Amino acid sequence: MPGVNIQYGERDSNIVWNLVCGGTRAYIVRFGSPLLDDPEEQSAGSHFMVRRVTSSLVMGGAGLFQSEACGRLFLRNINGDVSWDGYLDWPDLKAEEASRTSSDAVQDWCRALCSHTVLRRAADDAHAALSNPHEALMYVYRGLEWLVEGLGIDWKELATDLGASVTELRELKKAANVDTGVRHATKSGIKMRADTRNYYSWICALFDGINRARARLEPGFKPADPKRVAAAVGQALPMVPYD
Repeated sequence: MPGVNIQYGERDSNIVWNLVCGGTRAYIVRFGSPLLDDPEEQSAGSHFMVRRVTSSLVMGGAGLFQSEACGRLFLRNINGDVSWDGYLDWPDLKAEEASRTSSDAVQDWCRALCSHTVLRRAADDAHAALSNPHEALMYVYRGLEWLVEGLGIDWKELATDLGASVTELRELKKAANVDTGVRHATKSGIKMRADTRNYYSWICALFDGINRARARLEPGFKPADPKRVAAAVGQALPMVPYD
């Protein structure tokens, strides 16, 4: 990518961002108020800032670029006794070893996705949700819609399949559709901030729905239990879920 060096100050806070990018690297540096004890509470910001860079590259005619998180370094003090810690998004070797034993399951699911269009569409959206954390809710919602429309069921039946309440699904639909900037534009320009529930919990729910949908289509199929679903989603997460 072309060289980019931008300083951006947030209007309503003392936080300043430096965006230094070029070649194959992008460094997003945040200065300002101290981070909370749990760095995950603040980690969404860097993903949003690099998103601004990739969108600006598209609009500026530089081309289409995709970002991949490599890690984060937290400097809590830069005077005197420097305190810092880091988070590197490197793969878990145990998870890699476990994945080598899943070829039978992969082949089994490939057959099912080739046989049932509704499963394929919903699974494509599950993949898209995992690949786009900042837009996960949009893809989760559409994935659930594929199940409702493709199976000819209503949202109440879907709630039963997911092990969720009708109220929880109603709140999900509201979050996706009403003045949040998730599925529809808003006059204010405000867009809902990333939420761990949308990136992890509701993706697990979509996985549950796909499993239950397959059981409806293939009566002999045994849906994965919650632990197996959570393990499958955890194996696919490209980064630590953030809030």
